[in-house]
Amino acid sequence: MDSAFERPRPPPARRNAGVRQGNLIVQSNKTVTNTQLRAKLIELIKTQGKSYGLLIDDIAGGFTFTGRGQPQAFQVLPLVVYKVFADGRPDELVRGVDIVGTPLAALTKIVATGDTPEVFNGYCGAESGSVPVSAASPAILTSELEVQKKESSTDRPPILPPPAHDVVKAGGQQ
Repeated sequence: MDSAFERPRPPPARRNAGVRQGNLIVQSNKTVTNTQLRAKLIELIKTQGKSYGLLIDDIAGGFTFTGRGQPQAFQVLPLVVYKVFADGRPDELVRGVDIVGTPLAALTKIVATGDTPEVFNGYCGAESGSVPVSAASPAILTSELEVQKKESSTDRPPILPPPAHDVVKAGGQQ
């Protein structure tokens, strides 16, 4: 109060609290092996009359807008993307691809999931700062995925393949 004769003033308006991701665990009760998931991808490519589909092998992160008064949209930043050809040609590395779309529309396109969960660790950023987040999910096959060309890319492709992709032959020899 400013004086003994005035009413108390209401506290200053607080900003609306926001929701932040902490840990996200995706589970499915209709799983297939990753080999079967790839076969389903190739089957889907043929059914849709396409020559190839995209396999996103690794991501750097992404962001989403889900608040009222703004478009419901997301963008995911893939690191490793391959073209998988319906005719059996070897997979081809693709550069400069971002995944974009509307969250609820994208979720309706899920066809199947793999049986092996993988973990992504990153940060959720907002006006109040960044907080660490984790997501665990199996591979997800979608019937349709919206992609766009990256704005610009000056990154050069790596010289060597990642160690996780080394082929191990029978007897442990490489």
